[in-house]
Amino acid sequence: MGKILIIDDDAYVCKQLTEFLQKHGFDVLSAYTANKGLKLLKSGDVDFIFCDYRLPDTYGLEAFSRIKRIDPHVPVVFMTAYADVRTAVKLIRRGALDYVTKPLLPEAVLKLVYKGLQDESENKAAFEQQFIAGSSVAMQNVMTHVDLVAPTDLSVLIEGETGTGKEYVARLIHYRSHRQDKPFVALDCGALPGDLANSELFGHVKGAFTGAVQDKKGCFEEADGGTLFLDEVGNLSHENQARLLRTLQEKTISRLGDSKTVDVDVRIITATNEALQDEVKEWQFREDLYHRLNGFKISIPPLRERKEDIFVFAKRFLENANREFYKSVAGFDEEVEAIFRRYPWPGNIRELESIVNRCVLLASGNLVTADTLPDELRRAGMEVEEQERPDKERPATLKQAAIAAEREAILHALKISGYNKSKAADILEVDRKTLYNKIREYSIRLP
Repeated sequence: MGKILIIDDDAYVCKQLTEFLQKHGFDVLSAYTANKGLKLLKSGDVDFIFCDYRLPDTYGLEAFSRIKRIDPHVPVVFMTAYADVRTAVKLIRRGALDYVTKPLLPEAVLKLVYKGLQDESENKAAFEQQFIAGSSVAMQNVMTHVDLVAPTDLSVLIEGETGTGKEYVARLIHYRSHRQDKPFVALDCGALPGDLANSELFGHVKGAFTGAVQDKKGCFEEADGGTLFLDEVGNLSHENQARLLRTLQEKTISRLGDSKTVDVDVRIITATNEALQDEVKEWQFREDLYHRLNGFKISIPPLRERKEDIFVFAKRFLENANREFYKSVAGFDEEVEAIFRRYPWPGNIRELESIVNRCVLLASGNLVTADTLPDELRRAGMEVEEQERPDKERPATLKQAAIAAEREAILHALKISGYNKSKAADILEVDRKTLYNKIREYSIRLP
């Protein structure tokens, strides 16, 4: 059915998870360190990975980066006893399938495995049946744009935060185009180092580099006649940006290590959670490539800006979870609904789905109640409620004070750098992507 690798220094977790997955017909490998796990990944075909966030020899983000260098397509789910929404969002932004907290719930584990191993082939009818647009005016405008651009061959640039559904919109455009019976191929550029992105995009021939033991088609050849979706396109190196531009201009590719060219007919849809125009201004992204990709731009608003959509998605996720877990939960109680409305949903729709799945699993009655929510969700809801109260005399919590200080430091760095985000990031001693995410998180308006 599939080979699953478990990387966790807790022998009990490894044993319990191994026995559970083996009972469901899976081959299971386990390792207590990242280094041992990576050796197992290199030595055999692994179809799915459960990886602890805190390992004796490394942490989750570094482990994930090393996993993706070996196999950029393997689904990875992180496990941790330290529930932290920001960590979850950071991992998902890098391309992790999901993030679960210990103790693990067996049904949730199984659902994640099936989700990661599911057949990528799908038909138009099945996709459109599961697609949810939402009822907000903002999303209805998005759908209007989809219907307008889908029948054309224009390249489309989709902007939006992580978890807003950019790939779903890309697939919808594909299935409403004349290419709907041809392949839809997706590549997450954010999870690939530069040298590997070259091979994934354009392919390679045997012997092109160490480890190239056979010829390999790239995504352009796999998507020939159909649609190629490049997620987080802003992460491509300058070298690969140049190769991508040349491919779009000439409609031909050459595999790494090969002098022959191959004709390709591919529609390009790209996505980014950053403002590519800012990347262009700061010489991080080629302007000529930006204009090639931006044949038509679609911007997907975050969930916190279309709160009327929260329960459209929550109710669908509830129905799906009921079927998945053989439950019959009817809805959410008033307290949960209030928390959902107050919470800012930094992980957007993806986070909402994960939370609803957890709630349905833990629900013991007819309704989802607040005791089934993760602690950080309840705390965040209370913090927002406290901030909204007009009591000026109330002292700030330690967390609120830290957030205010961080926001002030970012504003100061931006001001003294002339609002050059690369220079501001250097002043703050963080990478540019971290600064971009903080600017969004704190709703900092730039002149």
